[in-house]
Amino acid sequence: MFKPLLTGLAVVFAFAAVSAQARTSYILPYNFAPTDAYVTAQAATSENVFTPEGALKIDAFQLIDSSGVVTTAKGVTFKEVTLFESALPHEGTFRLTTGNREMRTMQMMQVDGQWRPVRGPGGPGGPGGQGKPAEGVAQTPAQTPAQPGPQTEAKTEAKAQAPSQAIPADAKTVTVKSMMRADSYISYKKPSDTLPPAEGKGLEIVPVTHPSRLFSGNAFDFIVTFDGQPLSGVTYKVSRGGDQYADSSYAFSADSAAGGKGEVVFQTPGIYVIEMSRKWLDGDMSDPRNWSYSLTVEVAP
Repeated sequence: MFKPLLTGLAVVFAFAAVSAQARTSYILPYNFAPTDAYVTAQAATSENVFTPEGALKIDAFQLIDSSGVVTTAKGVTFKEVTLFESALPHEGTFRLTTGNREMRTMQMMQVDGQWRPVRGPGGPGGPGGQGKPAEGVAQTPAQTPAQPGPQTEAKTEAKAQAPSQAIPADAKTVTVKSMMRADSYISYKKPSDTLPPAEGKGLEIVPVTHPSRLFSGNAFDFIVTFDGQPLSGVTYKVSRGGDQYADSSYAFSADSAAGGKGEVVFQTPGIYVIEMSRKWLDGDMSDPRNWSYSLTVEVAP
């Protein structure tokens, strides 16, 4: 249905309205098919997938089994990565997830029919604005203040002197939240015949092909959903871990078809991440939230 493209340059896929090269938030299990009754995983953000550059500061992760039973795992956060480990209560397939997390907020105003970020207090970089992480969520390296120095001090002084942007009296304003979710699947000893149920909230990939039965040359079929309903026309992009060391890198993108159907044919073994996003202006205007989602899968030979 869709064909992947191979390029000679490393490719990083970005999903941010204000950055040409945003970081990917992901979960990476250390073993997708554990034979012992525990799982260890990392959660981070990165421009080169699976090379952590900023921790996802999340204190609790979830493992969901095929019956929908939830096990909570506590995370330990370092500067560049968060690690978590959990016992597996029984054999079968589990979804590892961050759940839907609020990452930051941004105040927007509508002027002449166009939505624009508000500069100054409440706007980007200001209190309550873009660049302010939600409580308990990671401050990515892009948001971490630089070490003091001549250039940093000059920029700080210039920013302090910059006046706040006046909001026209007739302008509409709204506070937009950025939501993130990262998922992955593991199978302890034997994959379950039934997959863990989807949450049905926000942006998700609902697998049709079992994520623990992915092999090179075969298709991975799935449904893109939003609030539990199939969503067509969403661009999903795929990148492969370790490509910064490869002679050629994997690049693939496509749009979800009618009924939210998506498909990826992995030609080579490896660990891949599928990413997608949805802006609030593309959905319900009364729900001002931007959404990003990632799914990490392992493809066997």
